Amino acid sequence: MSTDIDPSVTTTECAQLLQFKQFLASSTAGSSISNGSELTSGNELARNINGQSTNCVTRSSNDTYKVTADEQRAEIVAALWKQLSAKGCPPAFQLKLLHLAAEQIEQDLRHAKECEVNVEDNINNAGEVQYDLLKLQKFVATQLDKLLLKLTDNAALEKLQLYADEQALCSPAAPCHCQPLPSPGHSAAAIKNKPRKMEDRHVCLERFGLMYELSPHHAECRLFGVFDGHSGALSASYVTSQIPQLLAHQLQRLPAADLHNVDFYRNAFETAFLQADERFAHKRITSGTTAVCALITGGAKQLYIAWVGDSKALLVGKRTQLQLVKPHKPESPDERRRIELSGGTVIHAQGQWRVNGILNVGRSIGDYSLEAVIAEPDFVDVPLSEAHDFLVLGSDGLWDHVEESFIVDTVYECLANANTKLDDIPKLLLEAAKNNDSQDNITAVLVLLKPRDQIGIS
Repeated sequence: MSTDIDPSVTTTECAQLLQFKQFLASSTAGSSISNGSELTSGNELARNINGQSTNCVTRSSNDTYKVTADEQRAEIVAALWKQLSAKGCPPAFQLKLLHLAAEQIEQDLRHAKECEVNVEDNINNAGEVQYDLLKLQKFVATQLDKLLLKLTDNAALEKLQLYADEQALCSPAAPCHCQPLPSPGHSAAAIKNKPRKMEDRHVCLERFGLMYELSPHHAECRLFGVFDGHSGALSASYVTSQIPQLLAHQLQRLPAADLHNVDFYRNAFETAFLQADERFAHKRITSGTTAVCALITGGAKQLYIAWVGDSKALLVGKRTQLQLVKPHKPESPDERRRIELSGGTVIHAQGQWRVNGILNVGRSIGDYSLEAVIAEPDFVDVPLSEAHDFLVLGSDGLWDHVEESFIVDTVYECLANANTKLDDIPKLLLEAAKNNDSQDNITAVLVLLKPRDQIGIS
């Protein structure tokens, strides 16, 4: 059979490849790298082309910490992913650019003395090279800009298809018929509300398995988390970067023959939480955070939830509504007994029961000075089915002021209304919490468990 192209067919450039070229042009047009000057301030780095804050770079010298060799990769990957998303990189090209840039930056960092900080000689870090988080994030942003600028060279433009996901682009010898990758099945919103500072953080990784290059049976895993910080946001910021990397490292150890071993996932989350807590404790920073994380396996077949503190997760279907989290409140009998056996006390202060009269949750990541407060998570697993439609994660600023029934009804009504954007639904939940006198930071994450047009169908 002849393989000649029909001359009557007009070839057109792949739409996604064209979009990537436009992205490169817009990303480098205003780059300070292109005119030879230094990268601009952290505030300017943290803005995308629309001028909106993206929280890519830590804002001030007070909001930083030292990054060790064990933590370095996680911080680089997190910073790169935020930068690529903020800049508007087409999804089909994000993963390969992420992996290429991360490898290059790790090599370049060995010679980047400007990122290093002095380390006191003590038993934990004697002689170890460490980096300042703020300087590291700026370095990552600069190196990414340099990489994108290289890709605009004429020689590089001819090979841009090499940076796309496999089978994401159309053949150059045929008319373009490609479709963009499906939009993420989640949305999130967060507001500072009445407090002086925003201490909530969240992470939404639709492509978690691919980002961290997990084995094929975990490649389609999705990871979501909400972290409610206290005594500053540093602990919450820290875990948004570190827990995904730590959890991925544990999942890489799972034998293919043991994919459905619930105990393995329980241990994987526990190890990730405890390692994050231990490493953050070495920084001697007075800050802590609650955490609720959701891992959804490929094909939405299994849901794993791990948590410390009082941020919650609600699993919803037309015939089911299940609050998966039992908060770690100091006054609950089990927590109180554990706290007191650990040498702590539970005291009613400022209108709430608190550990040693200070903290109103019995478990958290951070809080190194409160020995009775631990980072060991509780864990639940749920087999998912067609009966499950969506998951809502949130900080206590949401759950303490909005009835779960209202959340369920609001989400279903909005999903059924084609005129309501997915991104707007969490914002409505936040507004409801404010209207019901929530004084706290508020975060809500909505995760769809099936395509939107199939939700609510019996």
